[in-house]
Amino acid sequence: MADREDEILATLAHSISLVYTQLVDVCQALPVPVTMPIDPHIPATDALPAIQRVAALAKDQPMGETQESQLFSGCIHLLAAIDLYALCATRYEETRAEGVGANLLHADASLRPLMVWLLTNG
Repeated sequence: MADREDEILATLAHSISLVYTQLVDVCQALPVPVTMPIDPHIPATDALPAIQRVAALAKDQPMGETQESQLFSGCIHLLAAIDLYALCATRYEETRAEGVGANLLHADASLRPLMVWLLTNG
């Protein structure tokens, strides 16, 4: 069972990394670009404050309410996924792992259309 859990955790960690990269790309395309740490092995201690900063700055970006909401939502869902992942890595629970995946899907569902909007209107 531990091998299956390790595989799931590895997949979730990779998925978190992909969504973080998506957020980095969005931040670079914002009307007022925001620089995020991009070290390939960025520790959560550096990523979390950066994501929180972007969430706080979402309302200050010169774009519509929908886009502001998409940026904020993408950030908070990514933060929730990271928090649940940390809990799951400490004590694996299938529902926590599913929560990580669900939050990553919500983050992607917010960030993807925002990126399209930014590229179209930038």
